[in-house]
Amino acid sequence: TLLAAGSNARGQLGIGSTDDAHSFTPCVFEDHGPHLPTNTARILGLASGSNHTVILLQSKDGDVQLWGAGDGSKGQLGPDRTSNAPMEASKDEPFVFRPLSMPFGELFQQRRLPYTCRLVAAAWETTYLVLSCPGRPDILISMGSNDFGALGGGENLNAANKARIVNLASALDEKAGAKPPNSVLTIGSLQAGPRHVVVELQTCTADGTTLSSVLVGWGSSRQGQLGQKTKAAVISRPALIPIDVASDPMRCCALGNEHTVVLHESNRISVLGSNRKDQLDGLPLLQMPIERIGCTWNGTYVHTREGMQDLLLATGSNAKGQLGRTNSAVSNSNTIGIVKLPIEPTTHIIKLACGSEHVLVLTSPSGDMGKGISNSVWGWGWNEHGNLGLGMLEDVTLPAQIWPRDGAGPIGNVVDVWAACGTSWLALPS
Repeated sequence: TLLAAGSNARGQLGIGSTDDAHSFTPCVFEDHGPHLPTNTARILGLASGSNHTVILLQSKDGDVQLWGAGDGSKGQLGPDRTSNAPMEASKDEPFVFRPLSMPFGELFQQRRLPYTCRLVAAAWETTYLVLSCPGRPDILISMGSNDFGALGGGENLNAANKARIVNLASALDEKAGAKPPNSVLTIGSLQAGPRHVVVELQTCTADGTTLSSVLVGWGSSRQGQLGQKTKAAVISRPALIPIDVASDPMRCCALGNEHTVVLHESNRISVLGSNRKDQLDGLPLLQMPIERIGCTWNGTYVHTREGMQDLLLATGSNAKGQLGRTNSAVSNSNTIGIVKLPIEPTTHIIKLACGSEHVLVLTSPSGDMGKGISNSVWGWGWNEHGNLGLGMLEDVTLPAQIWPRDGAGPIGNVVDVWAACGTSWLALPS
């Protein structure tokens, strides 16, 4: 079961209406009701923009299927859902998740190339899909709005209703010898903020051995979030980002509205972009072991450890209480500090999910995602649309337990969480 809460003006929660959900509500899948499609093994990915959501599901026999809900008027739900999807919904099952056709699927089938979708991401009104095929280069598809050059194919595209293959290799032309003969380009990671995109592009041998890695990106760049010295307003085609991930590989990357944060294998953090809201303060100087990082639009969050105890640090805007340690009277933190998570020292953070200006954390007492109903979800920050699922609309300045909640909705052990533009999502096993 997938539960959703928050902003839903265009039906992007897929809960059967366009009303905001102030409490966690089961998502509805066409022909399957309030449950994931039959034979689903796991959710490979969930990405949500301003008014649309895409979900990548893997069945027990290994097949991968893309589902979507919400506004498709800019082409962000693919070529077969290009008008306003909720308005076209059937009377029997309006505003629900429906299967989406994979762009270029017929072409790949004709050429006997078994490409399958592996990663999904979403900017404001744009969707990104990474397709992989054994022995072949990965393919990145962009579809939807081209605001801020989001499609990665140039500024003057007629973007409406068309999906495109992004020419990632063009960025390597800037770097002589970046692609040795007989090698293939694969995508190690894909991250999209509201207005810019960062891709880890790897050059690999035919057997999958990584030879080199670079970061490329495009989109809004005025604040230097893509590392360009010119500080152009928009970089509309993939360009190299000047962060070394070859000698010091990247573990993960997170994007805010105007900033980019990269965690390296060495435990070093690289930062780019705006620090007007203190969203980069103290990050390059951290000496503690770091597990993962995340970004809201105007903040940065670091999951670290002190001895055996998990800690969460935050810096940036606190206008909505999203730093989770003080009231929102002070708009910025001015320094990186600890989020006041009311968890026991033996409790471990399993996942950190950052939305626009709210945060979710999935925790487990044992840290191993046991089978019992033991995992908890904590949330705080902006809550104007009820996106924290607490049944009210006030911002939450200190972490509150949002799952499990006695007498509030379904009961179950949450195994995954996501957060997006005023929306939150919880996955429970069937």
